[in-house]
Amino acid sequence: MSVIAKGRATMRTVSEKRRQVFKHALGKPQAMAWPEADQETQSDIVDMLCKALGPVGMYFAESRRASKRLAHRKRRAVRSANSRANKEKPPVEPSERFPTTIDNYESVMTGKDLLAYIVLGINGTTRMLEKQARSGLLVPESERIALVVVCKGDVDPQMVAHFPGLAHTAHAATNSSNHESTKPGDGGLRLVGVGKGAEQKLANAVCQQRVSVIGIKAGAPLLDEVVLKARVGVAPPVVPWIGTAVAFHPMQVHELHTTAPIVDKKRGAVAASQKSNTPSSAASVVPVDEDGSTETKKRRRDSIKAASAGGRSSGPAKKQTKKSKAN
Repeated sequence: MSVIAKGRATMRTVSEKRRQVFKHALGKPQAMAWPEADQETQSDIVDMLCKALGPVGMYFAESRRASKRLAHRKRRAVRSANSRANKEKPPVEPSERFPTTIDNYESVMTGKDLLAYIVLGINGTTRMLEKQARSGLLVPESERIALVVVCKGDVDPQMVAHFPGLAHTAHAATNSSNHESTKPGDGGLRLVGVGKGAEQKLANAVCQQRVSVIGIKAGAPLLDEVVLKARVGVAPPVVPWIGTAVAFHPMQVHELHTTAPIVDKKRGAVAASQKSNTPSSAASVVPVDEDGSTETKKRRRDSIKAASAGGRSSGPAKKQTKKSKAN
């Protein structure tokens, strides 16, 4: 028994052993690489953004509190107007959305003004880059995106896979120089993909649940240092197989003209219900002749049964006659 157990253990250990195998796979020719940024540059950009976007978070937080205050005042004004004792009194009008008596009033107003220079979210930033890639130099400089920060480590890669190509197209369309700038320090658009954990920091800074992408426009107050830091530490987005002479082509949907059978849905539904209600067993179906009677088929069955019975009985009779002749 010990030998068998030892042998089984040996077989088990042999089956658990694995060897290293090298397999080769071809890369995609249209693969779009993200601009490289070291960990220190990513951390500095995230920290500077969190500090600069603090007034925006104050504005969002105060906006929620102001909305609750206004809703409470409106309900109280309606109740007072409907009461009998206060029918002749004028209704209470809500005061300003952000009264000057609130704490950090200046910071809230700064955050409100700063919202005009930033774009939050994947969809909003994508639309701005598409507009910039389509119109090129026709877009005013104050409306151009100068920096795009993507929380690449916290988002599904498929959700943000279009940013390298789109950022390269927007950068090439708005770059006034003929040569393509590929070195850090040059002007133009920058795309920075930051690591895991940055999304929660940025969301807390702007007082939102999630912030996957932030787009910063050129000339944004309090954000010039962030844009300068990105331009110094990160190269412009470049897709080698696209080149410098690029143009944004929107999606085209072709319409093919063909034919299809006309199906009456109501008639088909009625036919399907009738088919399901009819019995499916073959025994319940009674055969009917052309004249409407079943006598002919019954006679045929009777004649077939009689012939088969006669054939069975004639066999032994013939054998008996042969035996009698032999005797």
